[in-house]
Amino acid sequence: MPARTEAVRHHTARNGVLGHHADFLKRVADRETNARVSKQPPPLSVKQHAAHRKKMTGVRFIKPKYAAETQINVSGIYGKWKRYCTDMEVGEWETILKKVNIATMEDFFLWVCEKHKIRSWGTSLEYIRQFQQLYTTVTGQYTDRNNNKELYKYHDRVLIPRFGLRAPNIDGKPVLNVDALRVILTFNIAYDTGVVPLERQRVNQAGCDMIICYAGVRPAELVNNERKPPKDGSLDELFGAKAVMSAEAQSDNEGTEDNVATDEDMKVVETLLLQETVGRDRQKALCYEDILMMIVRHPATGQATLAMSIKFVHHKGCDNKPRPTIFFFTPSKKLIFCPILLFLALALSDHAFEAKCIDDARSVLAAQVPGGLLCVPLRWKESMLKIPFFRRVSRDGALSENEAMLYATLRDHMARQSLEAGFGVAWTPKAGRRGAANAANGNAPDAVRDQMMRHNPKFFTFFSAYLNQIANFHLQNAFLEEELENQLFRMFAHVSLTRDPRATRDMVPEEVWASLPPDPEISKLEERRAELKQGQYRFDGHKDEDEIRELTYKIRLKLSQREKRIVKEYREYYFYHRPTWDLERQAEGGEVEQYEELAIDLVIPERARLAEIFCHQPDDLGDKEMAQLRIEVINLYVALCGKRETVKRKRAQRTAPAKLPTSGFIKLEADPDIEFKPAPGPFPLLTHPNQCPGCIGDERMSLKERTFRYCRPTKRNDHFDDNHLEAKERAEQLGQLIIYNDKRCKDMTLYTVDHFRNHVQSVHTITLRTSEQVQERRARKLKLRRSRQSG
Repeated sequence: MPARTEAVRHHTARNGVLGHHADFLKRVADRETNARVSKQPPPLSVKQHAAHRKKMTGVRFIKPKYAAETQINVSGIYGKWKRYCTDMEVGEWETILKKVNIATMEDFFLWVCEKHKIRSWGTSLEYIRQFQQLYTTVTGQYTDRNNNKELYKYHDRVLIPRFGLRAPNIDGKPVLNVDALRVILTFNIAYDTGVVPLERQRVNQAGCDMIICYAGVRPAELVNNERKPPKDGSLDELFGAKAVMSAEAQSDNEGTEDNVATDEDMKVVETLLLQETVGRDRQKALCYEDILMMIVRHPATGQATLAMSIKFVHHKGCDNKPRPTIFFFTPSKKLIFCPILLFLALALSDHAFEAKCIDDARSVLAAQVPGGLLCVPLRWKESMLKIPFFRRVSRDGALSENEAMLYATLRDHMARQSLEAGFGVAWTPKAGRRGAANAANGNAPDAVRDQMMRHNPKFFTFFSAYLNQIANFHLQNAFLEEELENQLFRMFAHVSLTRDPRATRDMVPEEVWASLPPDPEISKLEERRAELKQGQYRFDGHKDEDEIRELTYKIRLKLSQREKRIVKEYREYYFYHRPTWDLERQAEGGEVEQYEELAIDLVIPERARLAEIFCHQPDDLGDKEMAQLRIEVINLYVALCGKRETVKRKRAQRTAPAKLPTSGFIKLEADPDIEFKPAPGPFPLLTHPNQCPGCIGDERMSLKERTFRYCRPTKRNDHFDDNHLEAKERAEQLGQLIIYNDKRCKDMTLYTVDHFRNHVQSVHTITLRTSEQVQERRARKLKLRRSRQSG
């Protein structure tokens, strides 16, 4: 035995394991300590079991186990039902629901279609299913089958023709392929002029686009897509208890309320029938613990290759029917398509690796697999396991520590970029999911395809909802026994066929806007507002102030709605008529318009270099050149995650650059045309009074944005209050120091927001609003918001 122990000690010491025994022993001690605390609830006593039998005797119905999203949907139809009973003077909602008949149900859905903008009969059918769930939840019984059949017939014969409800997906289903993905990824890095709070969000967008197309995942498997529960208490009212009691049991409980309150055995039993709050120890999004990065030995070449696997667990219905699926990803020859490089860059930016030696791209790509092993996993820090991988970015450019990126951010940026890139229809995440499903169809067995898409095979979901409506097969030449035009049909079957790179999201010409006739409804509102204002610019304290503000809000809302409608209609008009215009131009002898690739004009140098690599990557690179290029791409991704642009970039380009001092000091008057005396460096200690103190020291922004001058201090103060002040107030509430982003003031100790205001006024000549002025402005905005909601 001593010889064996010495041999084991020699082996572990040689392999570098001996120094980690203390950590292992601590883990064992912690596990054994926690094991003594039993997580299983104590068993019920004899009396408690008797009370349980008595309680369950009065239970008439156990409510179904609905997912959280389903409960929110049911609460939505519950609110509609309550408003219907009140507006139509039907009666008390619960009493009417328990004795509802087919006539009331039909009239209710007629009212729903009248009050809500329903365009597809798929939506109205979903409302019917939600109403059936509401009826079951409240009454403890299922709806009558005969009533259901009559209601569906009424829906098909009356509601659909009366309101012109269209069939779901009748307008077509966009299906993406590799060409469409290349366009959107290139546009995201090289040509997108849209502004994001932090460039990391642009990297997140590219990663989500790739994973959606490569794995066919739903957005909720990557980002936070959980809706907020209603605040009116409807969830507790509907789902607070797990069971529906009989009338006799309810009367018994009411008559013996005092006895029940003092009976400890009955109290324990009653808790079994209450709705339990089931919480997760992490957010419902892709987290670090779902991702495994590894260095594997290639079976053919024997070279160390970086690979990655992702376990997707938060699919639709995962709370009731878990179906986790693991996807593996390998390096791509085209670097723009490689998700591993992007994921590695985000992990390096977060400093997420447990190994301290992994601090850049070269330390990962240069690592080797020890002899006898096939794989070396790269482990995450324990503190990072529950952290979402794609995280939320606030409006002021701060990256959240533990909040997942929102689905609305993914959806809106995908739609905007697809329209700006020239596609006729805005993309949704489902377009990429359809592309992945159709790519797997035929190349993988049907069982594997359904497994990857998380579909239940018995419902044939792929064929009913995901199969490309364009028949992707050259049946004509197959019948004629001629060679199939597979490459041509590959282009026909996807959304890239209709793309026009000349189109943009907002492409209405100026002459169209100038010649657009005024909207009669908007003109009427403007005339009423002018009549009330009587030529006055300021109306604070005016006797009709509330009505003037309400009219201003309605005018702004209707102008925005009209602008969106005109833009949408013009895009449809353009895509339909532009081919005819091109043909007529050619027939008149004009030259065929040639597409000229847009020039890459970017402010951030890291993004410009990435765009150059992605757009002009050579096809004949050797292994060493490709390895060097991968390292450069990862480093550029990491650097880009910390950069930032704002909307001031566009205004700074239109105006002349600020005259920055070179030495000396400045005068203290708040004159917008103040003359600077020479001062050392581009950022003098005494800055211009119209510059933002929150931006001038932000090294993530460009020089022009940091030194941007607002037209007057009021606009500067509005910007500071909306983008910087909340973070500083939050730091004060948490007892943290307030940091001023100026290298010369890094050592300043600022404890409160007022201390910060005094510092920037006395040292940097910038006068901010006082706390009282900020509160007054917020109170005015809150009052206006509430008046709009009530109106």
